[in-house]
Amino acid sequence: MRRDGLAVDEIDGGGPGGPPADAGVTPNTTGLPCDVQALLSSRCVSCHGVIPSQGAPMSLVTYADLLAPARSNPAMTVSELAVLRMQSASAQMPPAPAVHASAAEVAVLQNWNAAGNPRGGCGAPDGGSDGGSVIDPFSVPPVCTSHSTWTGGDQGSPSMNPGLACISCHATTGGEGPSFTVAGTLFPTGHEPNLCNGVNGGVTGARIVIIGANGQTTTLTPNAVGNFSYTGAIALPFQAKVTYQGRERVMTAAQTVGDCNSCHTQSGANGAPGRIVLP
Repeated sequence: MRRDGLAVDEIDGGGPGGPPADAGVTPNTTGLPCDVQALLSSRCVSCHGVIPSQGAPMSLVTYADLLAPARSNPAMTVSELAVLRMQSASAQMPPAPAVHASAAEVAVLQNWNAAGNPRGGCGAPDGGSDGGSVIDPFSVPPVCTSHSTWTGGDQGSPSMNPGLACISCHATTGGEGPSFTVAGTLFPTGHEPNLCNGVNGGVTGARIVIIGANGQTTTLTPNAVGNFSYTGAIALPFQAKVTYQGRERVMTAAQTVGDCNSCHTQSGANGAPGRIVLP
């Protein structure tokens, strides 16, 4: 145990902060070309993953997923309808507050459809088979990716109790803890246990973006164990998203309570699929 209350297991790659290269990644058995798979990972999989979330009606992960008949128009494939949805002016995908797919990204799917949807597979630059992946952090089993946990109890520290509901806990301390407007923990995968240290935003560049009802944006950097918090005013209801390496994971439903870990538990509660995770 260290003096700062963090315990680190004797495992290679341990320590609080960044995820390993394969965190939340499953081998490429999708049958999709690399550019199509990259588009899905960047813009779609955060909701349309192996386990769909936030009301998404289907997965957009495999060749079979994209070539299935669209539910709203069985005369079209899901892939063909996806192009129309990404171009829609009234019901555009991905939904706000996500950044919409660029014309070049939409063209990837358009061109693949026009070519007759040829199968493909991503490979490593040397021709190997381990370079392709589909990122869906909710499809992996529970694990403490960092191999590092908080052991300092309730002693005051910005690193204390990752994964626990900060605002609810502070409400029971008689004013000893800060009064947060928004607080939570960012993890690399979807089912990390309580007290496991999460993603170091200062090292990885991961950010939590809060968009108030008035359009004002507040950007938070998770600390060394993934904890983030804010004590300022936020116009309710608000939306939130995680940004990381050009990708986004968006909470499409507007929220009125900022105690993020109260829903984003290890198993998920109140409709949340699990933890707040990297896109």
